[in-house]
Amino acid sequence: MAENQVDVAKPKNKHSRLGLFLPIGLFLIAALLWSGYWFYTAHQIETRLAEQAKTLTSKGYQVAHAPFRVQGYPFRMFLQLKDVRLIAPNGKGLAVPALEAEASAFALDKWMFVATKGLTLYRGQGADQSDLGQVAVTGDALRVSVSGWTQPLQTIGLEGLNATFTPSKPEHPFVLQSAQRLEGRVTPTKDGVDTVDFIWRASGAQAHPQSLLGRLGQGQNFDMAFQGRMAQASKFRGDLNGWREAGGAVRQVQASLHVGELEVFGRSEALLLDPNLALSGPLGLEVKGTGDPFAFLLGAGLISAEYEPLARAFVGTKMTADKPVKLDFVFREGGVYVGPLRVAAAPVIR
Repeated sequence: MAENQVDVAKPKNKHSRLGLFLPIGLFLIAALLWSGYWFYTAHQIETRLAEQAKTLTSKGYQVAHAPFRVQGYPFRMFLQLKDVRLIAPNGKGLAVPALEAEASAFALDKWMFVATKGLTLYRGQGADQSDLGQVAVTGDALRVSVSGWTQPLQTIGLEGLNATFTPSKPEHPFVLQSAQRLEGRVTPTKDGVDTVDFIWRASGAQAHPQSLLGRLGQGQNFDMAFQGRMAQASKFRGDLNGWREAGGAVRQVQASLHVGELEVFGRSEALLLDPNLALSGPLGLEVKGTGDPFAFLLGAGLISAEYEPLARAFVGTKMTADKPVKLDFVFREGGVYVGPLRVAAAPVIR
């Protein structure tokens, strides 16, 4: 009799749960490491700001702000600063009632700052040692971006929309009253030398009637731009004499002004400051429009009223829309020269 063969099923191997728990475990480890990094970095930011405040205070600065904590976990570094105040020993500085600062936790080299409730500029003292007071600045957007914190020179961008400027002392007017748009940018040059390229633009702007731009604009809105390359940029910290003595200069200068039918373009290979902080260097101007160019030249202070009769022989008397007036000025020895003729005092920068 044939033996009955019974197949006994082999027990199946149980599936390992490692494949289920390993990703979860790795995720938890990564989250723990990232959390440690974030909180450590947040603490470092708070510590360094406190140390920087102490350093500035020891140098005579006024530094103040309300207590704060870094927020934004897990992917941002966000600071909400209140009652910020930073005043240099020369009396110049700013106060910001509410300042927001933000950076990606993945890229701490770039920060964006927003003054959500405007700011106040402290202007320091004038040439006669009088207090120039403050300027209240408000607008729809007042933003500054800074990148390259670990580099000797940073890239800085500035933007203001529908900005207004209100001086606390009307007897010391501020150059601008309002601007539909303000833009500025400072970028270190790629050669690694202590040099930056800069550009500043104002669109739809109104200037104070007593200021240089106000005299040029004659109550009309204007657009202007100013750009160039600054040497010895790291020395330019508000101490103009120190910057000048270190070889500071502004090169490859280009400027433009559009107001009404008037268009003005300026160029200079290099502008420097003399020991009295008066401008020194050549300036080429091209004035387009109609009428007498002296209305602009007198308003700009490039020709003084007392020198007008003599200067007309060098400049001419009329300009037309299709024939611009081209002028070459030289700032030297505290004066403005057209050829050999001194026509005004050179502007003094303070």
